[in-house]
Amino acid sequence: MPPEGDRLCPRCGQLIPAGQAGCPVCTRPQGFLWSLERETLVLLSMVLLAIFFGVTGFTVKRYHASQQALGGRWYLKGEAALQANRPEEAVDDFHTALVYARDNTLYQKRLAEALVKANNLVEAKAYLQTLWVRQPGDGAVNLELARLSGDAHNIPEAIRYYQNAVFGVWEFNPEGNRRDVRLELSKFLLAEGERNAAESELIALQADLPPDASLHTQVGLMFVQVEDYRRALNEFQQALKLDPKLEGAWAGAGEASYQLADFTQARRYFRRAIELNPRNQEAAMKFEMSRLIIDLDPFQRRLTQKERGRRTIENFQRALSHLKQCAQSRGVNLQIQQSTGPFASVYSSVKRMQPKVSRKILRANPDLIPNVMDLVMQMEETAQQACGVPPPPDQALLMISHTRGATER
Repeated sequence: MPPEGDRLCPRCGQLIPAGQAGCPVCTRPQGFLWSLERETLVLLSMVLLAIFFGVTGFTVKRYHASQQALGGRWYLKGEAALQANRPEEAVDDFHTALVYARDNTLYQKRLAEALVKANNLVEAKAYLQTLWVRQPGDGAVNLELARLSGDAHNIPEAIRYYQNAVFGVWEFNPEGNRRDVRLELSKFLLAEGERNAAESELIALQADLPPDASLHTQVGLMFVQVEDYRRALNEFQQALKLDPKLEGAWAGAGEASYQLADFTQARRYFRRAIELNPRNQEAAMKFEMSRLIIDLDPFQRRLTQKERGRRTIENFQRALSHLKQCAQSRGVNLQIQQSTGPFASVYSSVKRMQPKVSRKILRANPDLIPNVMDLVMQMEETAQQACGVPPPPDQALLMISHTRGATER
């Protein structure tokens, strides 16, 4: 309890001596802040702190924006260098861009691409594998790793990365990118001799093709490479529906039909290909071969029995003439009986068959025609082995023998 006459200051709680009107503490001259109420002082402090943090945040934001802008400038320089085919310069620019934007995935991808083009494959693969660890489903990263593995002839690893890319995540145009990757994978497999795997990829690709005549033609040509001629023909026909003037599709359809032993259709396709491109020598050669086969083949459907016999006799005489010419060029006299050698063996069969090769006998015994044509094939094969590639009509006779089942169907 304060001494008698003294009292407590109601404001600050200090003792006011007796006889003194005011509190010695509260009446002392003070600064502005000290004169404020406690609540006001707290509020003012909070406002000042908010201003401080705002200024700090703005400064940091401006700093990061400046860093991003610098990174962006170096990135654009790298892009320009890459487009101008200066990959070494692009590598330096992208490295600098990453100094200002260390975690920018796009910059890292472009740096890896520049490293590949600069033939710095070890560092490129290291960057890509780091990206792959963070984003194993990234389509672009898997594609670049697939290409590097392919260049290193690591076939299983390349296939794995290619397949990851096919089913991976693409930021832009995912359907188109996946289709392009599958097409690239098919080409890679063909180049490596993996025909069965390539055919599987092509079948999957076939179901996802857009209405693009050139793309259908490209896939058709790849089906020809894997000897899947029916699917190839289907692709060429799809291409021709989209672009009837696409010479490559006509030639491709002719090739597929030719391999399927549909020489009538092959001739039609090749004729149109030659009309569109008279310089296509392969199409012209196979057009002529198709014509010869159609004219010489006794197994063509809808032929009369008389015509079958006539063609068989002409083919026999043509093959025998070719055999004799070849034997003569090799110094072999077929009239002298010989006990050994390919000419002697086949000519012995010819002498036994020759009396039966007449219109009358073949008309009476049409089942003899296949036997005569088998002997025609033996004569042509013997001459080819001894004297090399025969003239076109004799090549046509060999084709007829090899494709007899298809033409009969």
